[in-house]
Amino acid sequence: MIVAKFGGTSVADAAAITRVVDVIVSKQASGPVVVVSALGGATNVLLDLAHKAAGGELLAALELVEQLRDRHLREVHTLLDGSMAAAELALEISASFDELAHLAEAFRTLGYLTPRSLDTVAALGELLSSKIVAAAFRHRGYPAVWIDARDVIKTNDFFTRAEPDVEAIALAAHQLLLPLLQQGKIPVMGGFVGSAPGRVTTTLGRGGSDYSASLIGAAIEAT
Repeated sequence: MIVAKFGGTSVADAAAITRVVDVIVSKQASGPVVVVSALGGATNVLLDLAHKAAGGELLAALELVEQLRDRHLREVHTLLDGSMAAAELALEISASFDELAHLAEAFRTLGYLTPRSLDTVAALGELLSSKIVAAAFRHRGYPAVWIDARDVIKTNDFFTRAEPDVEAIALAAHQLLLPLLQQGKIPVMGGFVGSAPGRVTTTLGRGGSDYSASLIGAAIEAT
């Protein structure tokens, strides 16, 4: 078993994601778990729009929401080429951005951001990119399964810089990832994102996708 981690530049657009699929397919016999960052630069935009909304710049924040929505949907349609899966994933992604727009409105009303709300916003990039990458594998005929990182990366509630619970991660990885690998499936998950007790969304802080991949590697005793 191996863990393959791809940063934002490696999943920046449809062409880059296609290369990721090619790399993993060449290593399929090794039993890969794929960990991906958000689309290149997406996390910065997500945090920027949250700060703009809290600072009273709601229109500017909503413009960034729409830019991110358009970017993600464009890559979905390019990768999945008008398939039924593309339509379904596009609806799911668009709904996530609708929720993000509602959050922006709430931040404007409150006039401030909490660390917990920042994690909720920042996590969206990895959650969506991993869904897109998993769908790209399936569109090419490879048995990828999207894994919600929050079901595996268990942490405390130190929002924006959560500390991992290594034992809980190992247990979750053995329950969720190992059976898929034994079936020849390719688990795909976002990095950086985890969950505190109560399944509250957390993040490991910037650079956390590398950390996530290392935690998964240790949990499944990857080579």
